[in-house]
Amino acid sequence: MAGCIWLKKDGCKGLGGQAVGYWGRDIYKTINAEQLTGKELANLRELIEAGGLRAALWLGVQEGNQSSCYKETHRSADRKCKSCHGVVGGLVPGYRKWGYNTLWMAPTDDDITLTNLEVTTQFKSAKVILVGDNLTGTIESGDKPFTRSAFGSYWESDVAAYVRIDAYSSITTEYSLNSGSTWSDISQLAIVNPASGTIRYRATIQRDSAQVLSPLFEIVRARFAEVPLSHQRIDGSYFDGPWIKVMKSTPKASIVKGESGDVPSVAGLSFWTVGLSAFDSRIEVGSDGEKLEGPNVVIELLDGTFKNDKFILIDWSLSDPRGFVTMTQTFNARAEDGVGPLSLVW
Repeated sequence: MAGCIWLKKDGCKGLGGQAVGYWGRDIYKTINAEQLTGKELANLRELIEAGGLRAALWLGVQEGNQSSCYKETHRSADRKCKSCHGVVGGLVPGYRKWGYNTLWMAPTDDDITLTNLEVTTQFKSAKVILVGDNLTGTIESGDKPFTRSAFGSYWESDVAAYVRIDAYSSITTEYSLNSGSTWSDISQLAIVNPASGTIRYRATIQRDSAQVLSPLFEIVRARFAEVPLSHQRIDGSYFDGPWIKVMKSTPKASIVKGESGDVPSVAGLSFWTVGLSAFDSRIEVGSDGEKLEGPNVVIELLDGTFKNDKFILIDWSLSDPRGFVTMTQTFNARAEDGVGPLSLVW
């Protein structure tokens, strides 16, 4: 219409009279009514579910007893310490695998009993050794309650202990399901695969004579999945389980010259994923539990070109455009050397 006042409005000029933007009174009502946030979140989750790579995830603990490797003067811990792996604050047990319940025994725990053993000061990390001329000694934990009910869940264990003279000394690590009445070797835990009750640990250090260097015990960990396996694939593996899914960019690979020879390097690798509630229904949508934040985060790809390789987060960002729901999380990562300190994370 010639001379129409609406054609002179900023939102209509040169657009043939078609208004730009929302011209209703309550735009937030339209957003809520059309469930725009839910649609965006559903689309992102479906994209990750369809094309994402499975990735095991380890998060650094934020509470616990401090390893003796931690130095107040430098505000740092030793990354080679298998009790804390150098997490912020030097807290034991260092890292926990996401989607799992981990139960451990370390010399820094409050519930341990030492017999003929002491925490050594000869090494940075907390290890126990035999006292004086004693030939045998034990470290024993208190009872730790557990319930294992997720489908496909099973126990697995790992022991950090060091026998310096194999022919004349040894360390035996055991567990008990009846408060210490009977004991079994830790290697049997996965076979027995108990479903509920309590578990306690005991490590026994022995040597043939006082002239033999004492073995060293550091920590024992055992864990089982709390996120069930689901959506089985043709090869017998599962789409969903105690892991997250990520989409990755195209990496840059190169060879770096070093004192120890040529070292493969992977750089410029970025990933994105959604809130962690997409992978564990126990996490509330919009809660802090959704966040994937550093500085102590390790992932291991379970699919793709870099299958079984560990990566360390070096920076990360979170997108929550409306301020209450995590839409996407983006992070850059570097490949951890196979003999690097964080490759020891279990």
